[in-house]
Amino acid sequence: MSTGATHVVGGDVLLPGGVERTDVTVSDGRIRCIGSTADIGTDDVVLDVSGMLVAPGLIDLQCNGAGGADVTDDAGAIGTLSTVLPRFGVTSFLPTVVTSDAKSRRAAIEALIGFQPHGATARPLGLHFEGPAISPDHLGAHNAALVASPRMLSEEIEEWTQSGAVALVTLAPELDGGIAAIEQLCSGGVVVFAGHTSMTPGVLQRARAAGLRGVTHLFNAMSAFAHRRPGPVGAVLADDFVVASVICDGIHVDPVAVRVAWRSLGAERFLLVSDSSAPLGQPAGCFRLGRRAVVYDGVGVRTPDGVLAGSALGLDQAVRNLIRFTGCTSTEALGAATAVPADVLGRADIGRITVGARGDLIILDEQLRLCRTMVAGVTAWSHSQAAS
Repeated sequence: MSTGATHVVGGDVLLPGGVERTDVTVSDGRIRCIGSTADIGTDDVVLDVSGMLVAPGLIDLQCNGAGGADVTDDAGAIGTLSTVLPRFGVTSFLPTVVTSDAKSRRAAIEALIGFQPHGATARPLGLHFEGPAISPDHLGAHNAALVASPRMLSEEIEEWTQSGAVALVTLAPELDGGIAAIEQLCSGGVVVFAGHTSMTPGVLQRARAAGLRGVTHLFNAMSAFAHRRPGPVGAVLADDFVVASVICDGIHVDPVAVRVAWRSLGAERFLLVSDSSAPLGQPAGCFRLGRRAVVYDGVGVRTPDGVLAGSALGLDQAVRNLIRFTGCTSTEALGAATAVPADVLGRADIGRITVGARGDLIILDEQLRLCRTMVAGVTAWSHSQAAS
């Protein structure tokens, strides 16, 4: 049954053409009007956000976990993530499964297909399989025993594409069968990123011709840049097309390297991700990333032997960090977590405030601190709720 509309009034609204002082009306989960709110019904809600910025809800393409739960370890964690992520401005996301066995990936597919949202929560847009077709030389915190060749995954990839539940796959294109796997995934409607890789510029060119769209967590879990061996970092920064995601917590990538990436990629190719793991929103302690134990010390998340294992970074903080690290505008930083990921997924209904788009909005104060998250026009989190 249809309910009253929500009118967000008096704020500065981040529109595709820039920031404008205007009003936004959301009805039946969609943005119905941008402008005057003269016709306000008796059942409507009016939200005065004068002095604040209204932006699209954030989109996180790499979420391993949050709220103490890990998607690879327990596919049911998707529900926990959907509840926790609005606290960080995220209204839609890709639950991410790190290198694991086929049983875990199938469980995640079943959980995604069967997911039923309860109330105003962040929406999973599909799964991100980060692995298992990654380079054994660039594992990061992934389990070496579970790495698989792309050539050996052909039948399983067919399952992924037929399920309609897998939105993004990260793999190493230089591996045996890597280019063929990219072609198979892309023909099945799955976005492919390179990651955990030692690909050369020549391999990147072949992978891009096969449909490669981007690179996962630039600088991390890939061979380093050198002036005679530019590797994946040099290949991406010299390229004109591929998108690159960056974990902007100041731990995974030094702020100077973030500036280098920002200046090379530009606002249209720089993608913010959190790479959040189970500790997001939790106090320091011990957690899991797939089969591995990880430790959160209140700053970073690492395996017991000191390898970075995701982050405890909220995507709203990543936006603020990007501004601080690079000097970019708030509009540009927000775009890296809204319009850019929406474009990667080919979604015109999210990531921008336009008539007909989903009513996913965040309200920010002058310091870009999150005050309210709205999913389909309904408040999913607010600062006042958190305080109470």
